[in-house]
Amino acid sequence: MEIKYIKGIGEKRAKAFSKIGITKIEDFLNFIPRLYVKRYSIKLLKNYYDIPVVLYGTVRKVDFPLKSNHPAVVYLSDETGMISIPIFGASHLRAKQFHLNEKYLFYGKNTYDIFNGILKFEYRDHLKIDDTDKREVKFSSLKIFPIYELSSELKKTFIKPLTLTKIIYFSFYRLFVEDKSDVIKESLPEELFSQLGLLPLKKAKIKLNFPNEIKEVELARRRCAFDELFFLELILAIKKNLIKIENKGIAFSKDITHTVECFKKCLNFKLTSAQRRVMNEIYLDMKSEKAMNRLLQGDVGSGKTIVSIFAMLISVVNGYQSALMCPTELLATQHYRTISEFIERFNKISNLNIKIAILLGGQKKSLRKILLSGIKNGEISIIIGTHALIQENVEFKSLGLAIIDEQHKFGVLQRAKLREKGLNPDVLVMTATPIPRTLSLTIYGDLDISIIDELPRGRKDVITLIKNENEKNEVFNFIRQEINKGRQAYIVYPIIEESEKVDLKSAEENYKILKEKIFPDLNVQMMHGRIPDDVKDKIMSEFKEGKINILVSTTVIEVGIDVPNASIMVIEEAQRFGLSQLHQLRGRVGRGAEQSYCIIIAKEPYDITSRRLEIMCKTNDGFKIAEADMEIRGPGEFFGVRQSGELNLRVADLIKDKDLLFKARDIAFKMIEKDPQLRNPQHINIRNYFINNYKDSLNLMKIP
Repeated sequence: MEIKYIKGIGEKRAKAFSKIGITKIEDFLNFIPRLYVKRYSIKLLKNYYDIPVVLYGTVRKVDFPLKSNHPAVVYLSDETGMISIPIFGASHLRAKQFHLNEKYLFYGKNTYDIFNGILKFEYRDHLKIDDTDKREVKFSSLKIFPIYELSSELKKTFIKPLTLTKIIYFSFYRLFVEDKSDVIKESLPEELFSQLGLLPLKKAKIKLNFPNEIKEVELARRRCAFDELFFLELILAIKKNLIKIENKGIAFSKDITHTVECFKKCLNFKLTSAQRRVMNEIYLDMKSEKAMNRLLQGDVGSGKTIVSIFAMLISVVNGYQSALMCPTELLATQHYRTISEFIERFNKISNLNIKIAILLGGQKKSLRKILLSGIKNGEISIIIGTHALIQENVEFKSLGLAIIDEQHKFGVLQRAKLREKGLNPDVLVMTATPIPRTLSLTIYGDLDISIIDELPRGRKDVITLIKNENEKNEVFNFIRQEINKGRQAYIVYPIIEESEKVDLKSAEENYKILKEKIFPDLNVQMMHGRIPDDVKDKIMSEFKEGKINILVSTTVIEVGIDVPNASIMVIEEAQRFGLSQLHQLRGRVGRGAEQSYCIIIAKEPYDITSRRLEIMCKTNDGFKIAEADMEIRGPGEFFGVRQSGELNLRVADLIKDKDLLFKARDIAFKMIEKDPQLRNPQHINIRNYFINNYKDSLNLMKIP
């Protein structure tokens, strides 16, 4: 049935609904309420303060406004009493909408008028009820009204909350009462949802939208949440299985005993047990004919770079090239320096001549031509770069290993393009931002995961302190004391220059003050993303050599900067940062043997800011911080996945539904292991639902 024939829609609104993907009556089954509002009698309303409510009654009187800024007042009565409802905004016109002795629903909130000392109904919406239409009578008798999100397209057609609720109710009524439709096909075997204590899907969909009691909502939501999580994990299970079965990778089978011995001799520190464990996991992957598809997680300073060098060497000694793609030129340059120094030592000990190069966007044409030629003919074995690596004119002779660092900063297509530069190379994606387990299972569930959960010996926890604006002089004095001991400091600001719209500290403005007035006798330099690359390189080299005392910067130094002598990190406007970003910035210090400090400067903190910043003071464990960050900000904001579209959960809550996620993943992966194409008769519901609702995924997974 076309939706334009549903009462309350018509041609114009049907076009607005089509823009948000609603073209037929069944599409309304996918709407999800954003809140539920109870219907109360007028007499009982006095017991409920500051909560949304719905009233149903008869309009007995309407007072027209005396002045344009006065409200119209509607007097509504039911069998328990009468209430006056003031309505502002074009109130004279609004008053004409009401007819005496007609039935209406009113949606609003009972608030306390502090000036008059009385309760007052704060109007939000109303709806006239035709008591000769049995559907409208049934609708008006609901105990609980679902309220839905109104898109901008719908608002343009003057659809209000109660109108949308009625439209969706009429759609459900038509499908399940009048037509007795079986449009909702069960997605799971009965044995499965019964075993998990979940409702049948049809009942869950109905109760999620039109419950008789509030307690029914959570039961319905959990069933719908399980479906979301289960089919997401099913896609990941299929994807992982296909990589394992179809994508024959490179077997790096050459004996690496000599390589390992030389590698160990090049180290000027002892590997942690976690690093050794992860290296072994990577080696076994690379030795296998199956293409490696692994995520390497490790807290700041845990030693992921040396693990990646080990993986590169396995590729190179087997005759293949390795590429490391970084999100910023600064990080790429830092990696290039670190890895070059190691490879230089390795070449001397092993008598090999491994060549390494860096490929960046702004390099001179003459240099770029030489580099591209060396990559194409295989003369260069290890290539480090930014997005420049995935440009069309970059051709590898034999790319065997593709490494993506800080992978959450790259899109899916960018990662895929690097992989396409070789013939199904092994892939290692790395992040220094610990990812909560629930989030990693939903976004990276198709990857094998290695975690470096141990810091190198001798590392001291960074002491984190919270200071306010009034304590800045104390902070500056402390910086000077540490510099007098031979240490260095970072001072980080959120943006580069002053903005009238955003009240943030300006890095450039404050840099001038710090350099000219507060530390005129010290070498204070500035670093941000707009500085030319050659200047950045010079600044970072001088900072690493100890020639610069204080580096004033934006978050461009968030990852990959390793200066062991820097012992102080000062973060201005800390309330503007997420916890994980604060932790990343803190990770730039504490990399040497000396005690390091992170000083967080924030404006007078409000509750949520205070909670976040206190967590930073309590722990240096990135995984605990990541969990707390997700709980406070929500999973959709972690890594900005809400904006990138990588996390599309409409009902499920990764914090509340941890138990469902773990069950869904376990069931999905075991199911695909035993029945990869869901051909088993007991999986027919799952297969049919999958085919009807996940067509794009089916094409991607090549399911017949």
